[in-house]
Amino acid sequence: MSDKNDEQKQKEDTKDTIPKEPSRTNDTSSEHHGNIQKAVCQQIIKSVWTHEPWLYFKVIVKSNEEMGEYIALHGLVPQNELPLQLRYKIPENEIWIRENVYADAERRKSILAHEYTELDLMITRGIGYKEAHEQAEFIEHLYYPSELNTK
Repeated sequence: MSDKNDEQKQKEDTKDTIPKEPSRTNDTSSEHHGNIQKAVCQQIIKSVWTHEPWLYFKVIVKSNEEMGEYIALHGLVPQNELPLQLRYKIPENEIWIRENVYADAERRKSILAHEYTELDLMITRGIGYKEAHEQAEFIEHLYYPSELNTK
C-alpha cells in the first residue's frame, strides 16, 4: 500500500513541476535554434545566388546566337520543347537568358519573374511545364504590363 501512495505522490509532484505555459527559456532555446537554422539556410542560398537576390537558380547570360529566338530557358523545360542544339545542355539549376534581354534591367526583371514563377509552380506544386508557363505569363503581365507592348 505504501508503494501505491509513493507512486501517487510522485505523479502529483511531477504534475506540479510540468509548466502549464511554455517557459521563456524553452522559447529562447527554440528561437535560438530556429535562428541558427535560418542562418544556415541563408548561407546555403547565398552560395547559389548570382544576379537576383530572390532567385535560387543560377542565371547564365548567353549570346543571342546561342539562344536563337528564345529569351530565356531553364533546365526543367522538357527536352522536346527545346531546339535540338540546346537539348540536354541546360543544367536543372540554371536559367539561361539572352544577353540583350539581360542588359535591359526592366525586361530582365519581368523575364526572370516569369522564369522563377514557372520553376516555382513546377517544383512546389508539381504542375507541368505548359500549364506553369501559361500561369507565369499571366503573373509576368500582371506585374510588368509594359511587357505586353514589347512582345
